[in-house]
Amino acid sequence: MKRVQTVLGDIRPEEMGITDCHEHLIRSGGPEIAESLDYLMDDVDKAVQEFDLFVQSGGKTVVTMDPLGCGRDVAAMLEVAHRVSGHLLVATGFHRGELYDNRHHWLMTNPVDQVACMLIAEIEQGLDVHSYNGPIVERVDARAGLIKAGTSYLKVTEFERRALQAAALAQSATGAPVVTHTSGGTMALEQASILKEHGADLSKIVVGHMHRNPDPAYNKRVLDTGVNLGYDTCRFKYYSENFVIDLLLNLVRAGYQKQIVLGHDAGTRGYQKAWGAGVGLDYLLTEFVPRLRSEGMPEEAIDDILVNNPARIFAIGD
Repeated sequence: MKRVQTVLGDIRPEEMGITDCHEHLIRSGGPEIAESLDYLMDDVDKAVQEFDLFVQSGGKTVVTMDPLGCGRDVAAMLEVAHRVSGHLLVATGFHRGELYDNRHHWLMTNPVDQVACMLIAEIEQGLDVHSYNGPIVERVDARAGLIKAGTSYLKVTEFERRALQAAALAQSATGAPVVTHTSGGTMALEQASILKEHGADLSKIVVGHMHRNPDPAYNKRVLDTGVNLGYDTCRFKYYSENFVIDLLLNLVRAGYQKQIVLGHDAGTRGYQKAWGAGVGLDYLLTEFVPRLRSEGMPEEAIDDILVNNPARIFAIGD
C-alpha cells in the first residue's frame, strides 16, 4: 500500500491535501547561522504559530528541508508535529557542499554505498536524534519522508556528486523521493543525469529552486528528463512574482502541470510572521495562488500542483 512517511507516522497519499513542498520551521544550529542569526529558528511556539497560518489558509502538509548537518532538530520537530493539525515531513540527506567540510566530513571519508545505508536507515528504521553529528547514534521511531541533495552555482563539487549518488542509491532502495537544492537554478540537468546514472527513479525527483532560473526553454529541457520541478519562493525575492507566474503559465500550457510543485521556502526569521516580519507561510495560499487564478491558471492545474503531484511524488510503496 502506498504511504507517505510523516514524522508522526504513515498516512495515505490522499491525506496530504494542499502541500507546501519546501519549507523551514525549525533550525537550531548549522553553518548558515554563522552567516546570519536570521537563520536561527529555534522556537517551537513560533513554528507552531507559522504552521497554523498555513492550515488556516487551507494547507495541510508541510515538507521541511533541513538536512543532516544544517540545524535539523528532530526533537523540536516532533514537538511541533504533535501540536499542529496538519502533517510534517522531515528530510535526511545533505545540502550544497559549501556548508560542510569537504575534506573530512564522513560523506567524503566513507564509501558512498555506506553513506547511502545511513540515509536508508533514517527512512526505514528511524531518525538519529543527533542527525549523525556523532559519535553516538540514537534513533527515534520517527522516520524521514524524503532525501535532500544540493549543488553549487554552475558546478557540482565532488562532495555534491557523492551526495547525489548516495541519494540515488537510497531512493532506489526505499522509494523515498529526492528533493534537491539548486543554486540559482543551475545544474538541474546535471543533477538529473547523476541521479539517473545511479539508479534513481526520476519521476520521484523534485529539482528545487527553479524559479531562480525563469528561462522557459531551460525549464522545459529539465522537465523532459522526467523529473519534477519545485518553484519554492512564491514571493518577491530573486524576481518579482510575475516572472514566476508567467513561467508557470507557460509550462502548464505546454503540458507540464503533472510535474510541478510549489513551496514557500521561508527559511529565515525575516520571512515569517511568527518572528514579527515577513509575509508568512500563508502567503502561498492567500496571495500567490489567487494571483495564479486571476492570471488564468486552470483550476485543474492548481489542484495538480498543490495536491495531486505532491501525493504522487511523496508516496512510498506499491
